[in-house]
Amino acid sequence: MSVGAGMLTVAQAQQRILESITPLRTERVALSEALGRVLAETVVSRRTLPPFDNSGMDGYAVRHHDTRGATVESPVVLDVAGESRAGMAPGRRLRSGTAMRIMTGAPVPEGADAVVRYEDTDSGRERVRIQVEVRSGTNIRRAGEDMNPGDAILDAGRRLRPADLAACAALGNAWLEVRRRPRVAVVSTGDELVEPDREPGPGQIVDSNAVAIAAAVREAGGDPVRIGIARDAVADLTRAFTEASRCDLIVSSAGVSMGDHDHVRDVVDAMGRMGFWRVAMRPGKPLAVGVVNNVPFIGLPGNPVSSQVTFELFARPAVLQLQGATELQRRRTAARALEVMEKPEGLETFHRGILHAHRRGDDLPGVSLTGPQGSGIMRSLVLADCLIALPAEGERVEKGAVVEVIPLA
Repeated sequence: MSVGAGMLTVAQAQQRILESITPLRTERVALSEALGRVLAETVVSRRTLPPFDNSGMDGYAVRHHDTRGATVESPVVLDVAGESRAGMAPGRRLRSGTAMRIMTGAPVPEGADAVVRYEDTDSGRERVRIQVEVRSGTNIRRAGEDMNPGDAILDAGRRLRPADLAACAALGNAWLEVRRRPRVAVVSTGDELVEPDREPGPGQIVDSNAVAIAAAVREAGGDPVRIGIARDAVADLTRAFTEASRCDLIVSSAGVSMGDHDHVRDVVDAMGRMGFWRVAMRPGKPLAVGVVNNVPFIGLPGNPVSSQVTFELFARPAVLQLQGATELQRRRTAARALEVMEKPEGLETFHRGILHAHRRGDDLPGVSLTGPQGSGIMRSLVLADCLIALPAEGERVEKGAVVEVIPLA
C-alpha cells in the first residue's frame, strides 16, 4: 500500500473546503478604499475614453499630405497657426499648408489627421521645418479607442489592483460594490508557546505561526483577529474557539495530530463537526477542517513551514472564496529543476524554491532548493520566492526535469 493510501489528495481537500464556504455579503466603498477588495458587480463603461481625438506626443498637428516628401535634408516648411493645449479646445480649424503646436493629451484640431513629434522638427514658433513624412493617424489617440459606453471593463470576482482603480476613476465610478472583508480568527495552540514580546523560558518557543498566519490573512484580503494562545486543555480550547466563532473563518495552528495532548479535533467535534484531517502531502499531512458553531474552521499543523505551506494551499483560497473572488489559487508556472530533488513516494511535496532567470537556449526559468527542507526550518521559506509542487508519484526528480512552481510574490 502506498504512503498516501486512504488520504485525500491536495486537490480533493481544496475542493471540499471551498464547497463549504459561501461568499459574504456586499458593501459599497469609496474608490480610495477599494484597493485589494473583490468586486461584487461588473464595472461597465458609461463613457467614451478617450472622449476626443488627442495627441500622443508633444509636437505639431498637421494634415499628413502636407508632409509628403519631407526629409532631414529636404524639410517641408509650414506656417504655425496657433496652439492646442490640454484642457482647452483648439478654437480653429487647421487649414491646408499650416501646422499647429500641440501638447500631449490636447485635442486634435479639426482638419488635422496626424501629429509630428517635436524631435522631427526644428521646433519653430512662427514657421516650422518638418523633417519626416507622416501617415494619417500618426501619434493620434482616437476617441473611444480605449473604452466605449456599454463595454464590460472589470468582471465581478476580480480583486482590484491600482490600474483597475485608475480605470474606475476615469469612468466616473467614485463608489464600488465589493464583498465584505472576512474577519479571520487566528488561534495558536500549545502549552509551550509565548507571545513574541516575551523571552521564552526552558522548553518554551515564541508563537511565530500566529504572526505569519495573520500577515497571510491580510495579504489575501482578510482582516485577521488574533485570539491569542490556547493551552493544550479542552476547556481553554473551547474558550478560544467560542471567541473565534464570532468571525467568518477560524484558522488555528498545532494540535491536529494524534498526540496525547492534541485536543483540537475533539473540541471541534464537540462544537460542530470535523470533516477530515489527513492529506497526502508534505509538509503538512495533519490538517483539520470542519465547522465550529456554524463557522468554517481550518486547523493547520504546528511546524512553522507546514503551517505556512498549508495556509497557502488551503486557507488562502478559503479567504478569497469568502470574498467571492474568481481566482482562488496563485497561477502555477513551469520551471527547470537545477538540481536533484527527493521526496517521499505517494505524497505531493511542496519544496521551497528560488526561481532563476532563463538560461541561454532554454525557454524556461530554472528553480533550485533553498537548502534543507525540514518542516521546522523557517529559513527555507524566508529564502523562497516559490513553492516547487512535485507530484505524489515517485521518490526523485532529476536535474533538468520540468516541474511546476507556485510563485509566492
